[in-house]
Amino acid sequence: MKLIHLTDTHLTTPGRSLYGIDPLARLQAAVEHIAHQHADAELCVVTGDLTHWGEAAAYASLRDGLELLPMPVLPLIGNHDHRGRFRAAFPEVPVDENGFVQWTHDTSVGRFILLDTVLGDADQRRPSAGYFDAGRVEWLRAQLDRAQADAAPVFLFMHHPPFGVGIAAFDEINLVADDALAFGALLREYGHIRHLFFGHIHRPISGSWHGIPFSTLPATAHQSGLDFLTETDLFTHEAPGYGVVLITPEQVTVHISDFLYRGPQIDPGSERLHG
Repeated sequence: MKLIHLTDTHLTTPGRSLYGIDPLARLQAAVEHIAHQHADAELCVVTGDLTHWGEAAAYASLRDGLELLPMPVLPLIGNHDHRGRFRAAFPEVPVDENGFVQWTHDTSVGRFILLDTVLGDADQRRPSAGYFDAGRVEWLRAQLDRAQADAAPVFLFMHHPPFGVGIAAFDEINLVADDALAFGALLREYGHIRHLFFGHIHRPISGSWHGIPFSTLPATAHQSGLDFLTETDLFTHEAPGYGVVLITPEQVTVHISDFLYRGPQIDPGSERLHG
């Protein structure tokens, strides 16, 4: 299976720049590149922060852009999103019994479980951090039980990481401590979780957590600086990217595509430049 992973598109209203870039133009460039290079992909998953301020017009632009992809798209929300406006723009996306944007999707390689880590609509806590309260934990437990009964390998998708990544500014706004502990305790009960995909960090990072491999990617919009010395959130114009994930029963391989690269390509045999 080939999967496309997009994250942190941060769309604004059309024509409005963000940190010196045009998020819509970036998304359009990514979509064009994906459609040309990866039309054979089975799915595309977008792991949140679809918009920056949650405007209805931004969601309309997002829908128009994603509809140009040749494969089905599964969009999740992040802390910059507005759940109600997202649901109005994407009414076909499932929600659970409590209105959270989370559901399961069966694929040729197993079961994708897509999670909502955004603050509840009536909650007044820190809006940038991630949350996964007891109700969501029980919902996930039920899905993991079903997958286990069906002998289905599980792939998890979420916006916020449930752990720190060593970048202080983001470690303050990952899944909040109590929720992260409960989330981790739940996952340790199951042995059929093959990979965890998330967004939020705007950087390429991979590793393992409680024995579960994980990966995250550059945003299609602005990036976060790799700064271990300060607690300041520094954004950069480093190259954006999207993930090309190749999944077999034996292996999960995550490639990152620098879709804006327009430099030369060199034939190693002849040393001739192309492009």
